[in-house]
Amino acid sequence: MDVPTFDELRDLLQRDPEGFESLRAALIDDCIRGSPRRNQRRLRGLQFVIDARRRVAGSPVKALLDIQVMMYDSLLALQQALLDPPRPSEPSAPTSARILNFREPLSPKR
Repeated sequence: MDVPTFDELRDLLQRDPEGFESLRAALIDDCIRGSPRRNQRRLRGLQFVIDARRRVAGSPVKALLDIQVMMYDSLLALQQALLDPPRPSEPSAPTSARILNFREPLSPKR
């Protein structure tokens, strides 16, 4: 589905708010359906939360701020996971590895 320009969306919202909401929902659904199947359930759940926040916010600005906080919290959680990944309390099995020196030609396995 082709995405209208900003000006076209603004005009549609002013002329036909219900039509705008229908188009918005269709564009979001099209985007989710175009994503990998393994992500679609999570994306639908996230969209459900976003729609609920928009409904209870009371104003578009409050909805924007609430959703911005959601995004920021998610970014912080990702940053925390990348900087300090959880460590297993006990290793599941002993591991061993052969360390390769890439500056020298690889020798056959001993």
